[in-house]
Amino acid sequence: MPSPGAGAPRWYARAVTPRARVALAVVAGLAAMLLYAGQFVLSRWSIQRTISLWDLAALRFAAAGLLLLPIVLRHGLGGAAGVGWGRSLVLTLTAGGPYTLIMFAGLSFAPAGHGAVIIPGATPVVSTALVWLWFGERPWPARLAGLALVVVGLVLVGWPGITGAAGEQTWVGDLLLGVAGVLWGLFTVLARRWQVDPLRATAMVWVLALAYLPGYALVAGPRLLAAPRGEVIFQAVYQGVGVAIVALALYAWSIRVLGAALASLFMPLVPVLGMLLAVPVLGEIPAPVQLAGVLAVSVGMGLAAAQPQRAPS
Repeated sequence: MPSPGAGAPRWYARAVTPRARVALAVVAGLAAMLLYAGQFVLSRWSIQRTISLWDLAALRFAAAGLLLLPIVLRHGLGGAAGVGWGRSLVLTLTAGGPYTLIMFAGLSFAPAGHGAVIIPGATPVVSTALVWLWFGERPWPARLAGLALVVVGLVLVGWPGITGAAGEQTWVGDLLLGVAGVLWGLFTVLARRWQVDPLRATAMVWVLALAYLPGYALVAGPRLLAAPRGEVIFQAVYQGVGVAIVALALYAWSIRVLGAALASLFMPLVPVLGMLLAVPVLGEIPAPVQLAGVLAVSVGMGLAAAQPQRAPS
């Protein structure tokens, strides 16, 4: 781990003690999880009101793509910022435009709390299976137990939709959210397998998503101009800057300070925060069986993220 002042201004090295740096990293990790959880709630809030999923996607792609375009140009558009065009296209499919549209479509049918549970819950299950298949890394027993608990929790969260108690189309939304979780799990493993630079890969993902905008403009016309201006600006900043860029930067910094093992323990907070935020913002009251599912997913994610204890040498 780098020293507290590594790569930082001198005043930072003098003013921020190691303990304060750790505290700031914890705050950064918590803020990132709040941004990630809030995207499910605030996206559904707008989709239910005035902005369609197509409009919301356009706002995210435009803000994130244009802000990150200078990074791609700086590192060379011809070589896809050093990531490679083939890899960039695959990563964009799994974490950029298609992933975002599928997630927003899922939130059009299913409650926001479902998205906050299903996508973060499905991701470690899919990524673990792929890592086992591609890298031959057999998960340790605690991780397998945690992932099994996650699967049980996902079934409990989706149970009202499966039985029809939550509405006829809720299961459609849950299915789409599950597909989004699979895509994000695939992105996680591919990013590791290819050892791509996180910043450059992120920039390429959102710059390539700009290709969505011309077709959107032809079909949507001036529809977005008729939406409340404050809501449009808020969603553009939140989706394109807060979720796509700031949350990633905060989480990456917390990983650098705390280490991947400790920082990954923030992820189980996403289902809890998402379900809690959906209550006051959207009035979505989870059923008791779903609360049990959220608890199971969160505990399972925590178990799956914990590193096995090594015997002293």
